[in-house]
Amino acid sequence: MGESLDNVILKVLKTKRPKNVKELVHFVQEQVSASLDDITREVKNLQREGLVTLEESTTPTNRLSDFLSSRKNVWFWFSISLTLLAFISILFFPESGTPLSYLRYAFGFLFAVFLPGYCLTEALFPRRNSMDEIERFTFSVGLSFAITALVGLFLSFTPFGLTLTTALLTLGSIVIVLALVGFQRKRKAEE
Repeated sequence: MGESLDNVILKVLKTKRPKNVKELVHFVQEQVSASLDDITREVKNLQREGLVTLEESTTPTNRLSDFLSSRKNVWFWFSISLTLLAFISILFFPESGTPLSYLRYAFGFLFAVFLPGYCLTEALFPRRNSMDEIERFTFSVGLSFAITALVGLFLSFTPFGLTLTTALLTLGSIVIVLALVGFQRKRKAEE
């Protein structure tokens, strides 16, 4: 006859150190055939006896609103905000002759030379530790040049042609789609 359920649970807690109850149940069920209810009941008995301590989870919940407001997603809000500022400045600020034209140039430069590659880099490498900040910046600039050049090449062969409006709309759409893909991949990577 096999070990008692309470001994198996205690042994699993000491040897495998599960991170949560789900993992504990999985490890216990690998060793004995016990139902979830039986394991739950036995863990509660062990807790009452003072042999097991259950703690509240300190991991964040998996709700979208919590993830959106997380400090880890500043990059997403930065990308969307910079895209909107670039749209507004390019469409509504004069081309030259005013101080606002310098803002137009600055936002347009960041929009074309940094943002597309930055969003693609975030989508390709969702984990922060996959590359350092210098590599991330270098990838962002290089990929932005490639994306912007390909958009220009593609638009020059379409009936719409390569104009400020078509380039702005196409590049803006690409940035937003890449930001959303990166956001989703980062969310999946944290689960």
